[in-house]
Amino acid sequence: MNYGYMRVSTDKQDAENQRGAILDYANKHDLGQIEFISETISTRKSDRAIFQLINRLAPNDNLVIFELSRLGRSMAELESIRVKIAEKGATIHAISQNLTITPDGSDITTQALIFAFSIAAQLERQMISDRTKNALQARKAKGLPMGRPAGLSKLDAHSDAIQGYLSKGLNLTAISKLIDCNRQTLANWLEHKGITK
Repeated sequence: MNYGYMRVSTDKQDAENQRGAILDYANKHDLGQIEFISETISTRKSDRAIFQLINRLAPNDNLVIFELSRLGRSMAELESIRVKIAEKGATIHAISQNLTITPDGSDITTQALIFAFSIAAQLERQMISDRTKNALQARKAKGLPMGRPAGLSKLDAHSDAIQGYLSKGLNLTAISKLIDCNRQTLANWLEHKGITK
């Protein structure tokens, strides 16, 4: 059986992009029909669909994902999930990293790549967190009001999508159209979060 696992933001385009990439990969590699399992990024850890999917896996199954970071938020979580999938005898295909992780997963190249990608994802999250904390400290030092400005909270649901678009070089006007919001609201949200454009 072939599964396409998608962990997506509430942005419809994010889901469509992942689904398209997974289908394209499956076609190019003659994997056959794909059954999609999807969940939102905000899903609580204990309720995540990936764990239900792991229970369904059988030897020689394929799990196709857009990128490794969709499986876990930390290196420890990613490795734990990888081990569980390997114990089921299934193969992971990570499209963005052009990586196929077989059940034995014991070759040094695979281990090194998993480690490198996991560290990169953790560093990115830490940098975002540090920028946010620094921005809040700067606001506090200037005596500016703390807390979430009214109207910006609706963009929190699009956080991963926004950061993905920024990393691809899209400008604020294009991003605001993709997530259906006002450009200035987006600019305010980025400033509030301490995310540089």
